Amino acid sequence: MRIVLLLLVVFCLSGCYEPIPGCLDTRATNFALDADEACPDCCTFPQLRVRFDNVWSYSGEVVPLRLDTFYLDANNNPFRLQRIRFYWSDLALSLSNGETLMITDSLDLSIASGTDTSMITAQDDYLFADIDRATRSIALNTIAPSGVLTSLGATFGIREPVNSAITTSVSNSHPLAPKPGQMNLGAEVGYIFAKIEYFQDTTAIDTIPRVINIYGADFLRELQLDLHVPTIFIEGFDPVLVIENDVSRWFSGINVRQTDTTALKNQFVDNLTQSFKLIEVLAQ
Repeated sequence: MRIVLLLLVVFCLSGCYEPIPGCLDTRATNFALDADEACPDCCTFPQLRVRFDNVWSYSGEVVPLRLDTFYLDANNNPFRLQRIRFYWSDLALSLSNGETLMITDSLDLSIASGTDTSMITAQDDYLFADIDRATRSIALNTIAPSGVLTSLGATFGIREPVNSAITTSVSNSHPLAPKPGQMNLGAEVGYIFAKIEYFQDTTAIDTIPRVINIYGADFLRELQLDLHVPTIFIEGFDPVLVIENDVSRWFSGINVRQTDTTALKNQFVDNLTQSFKLIEVLAQ
């Protein structure tokens, strides 16, 4: 009789048990430690962030970049920065085990081809940076971080067919959306990969900056930023890649009063690929 009663109690308890659903992926920000049943499509993965620390170096001394400061070019001509903006794409995180982490989000956008348009789906890994302050944080899309990060790969500029995107086909907050000060020259030319604005004189009457627009497939550049100390991702937290952008390297060997704009563009692009350094990975 006791055995029967015990079986009835066990059967009742097991029959009344309600499993706890939740995210069981430890890489997710909403990983549920007390859950015992995976919920369908409920996991929220970390958002990748890139923090640019914009600096200027003098004979080995590195200081925060200031837009209200006069700097000297290669010919000792004083100049003052107004603004620098640029695009990155194709972000890829390399791990110590040989694997590569990519941003998992996709983007639907319209592409112009002559008088025709078409829809494409692209990986949404575009970054738009503006050095209007010494430190700038940029939020990207979701990633499932796990493992030990060794390096970051990216492309300076935007490849086709996305370079021919109709800018109004994306949300206003997206990096590819229209920007004040024109960062796109129309579907036939595409995006301005970098816009460099500076005052090439220091007199009070110099109120119109010189603007160097860098665009076109010839100026696409691959970036490979190695992390000095490989760092393990802390699962469940947003990774923040801290990148030092030494703007003085952009102007290395540059004569700001150079009249040959094409030569200036080539110098700037060659220089900027050497200006970025992946310093560390933080978790938020």
